[in-house]
Amino acid sequence: MASSGSSIFSPVVAEVDGVGIVEHDSEFYLPDESYCGLEHSSKHRCPGHDRVPARRVTWGGANTGRRFLGCPLDLPDECHWVVWVDPPPPLHAALAFEDLHAELEQSWIRRHKMQKQNMELSKKNLALKKKLRERDEMLLVLALLFVGMCVVVFLVL
Repeated sequence: MASSGSSIFSPVVAEVDGVGIVEHDSEFYLPDESYCGLEHSSKHRCPGHDRVPARRVTWGGANTGRRFLGCPLDLPDECHWVVWVDPPPPLHAALAFEDLHAELEQSWIRRHKMQKQNMELSKKNLALKKKLRERDEMLLVLALLFVGMCVVVFLVL
């Protein structure tokens, strides 16, 4: 089950008991209710921590949806050790997954930039409202002074 030498698959591959052991550094995984928890029946153990492996499903890149056993610890303690359960996807599907994931990441980046711009504009809006309030207060003071001066002039004449 070891993947090909193609650059779309994880870079380090070795055969251990006929199963591809892959060390990955760019794969993401999400909880999947149909494949989660610890794999107590596995003969494999996380070599970095000597623990029972966790069942995981990749998210992102060429291996999206591919099940694997991996280090049971969460980041930052996770050692990135992987035993693939599913074979690699066909090349055309892997490339499509990579393209889709790249587009998704770009949309997340655009969303983050827009949220940041929105926060900056909100701050500017508050500052402008404050200046407007101060200007209105100044105009009110000036209007009261003008009315007061008119009253004084009217009384003097």
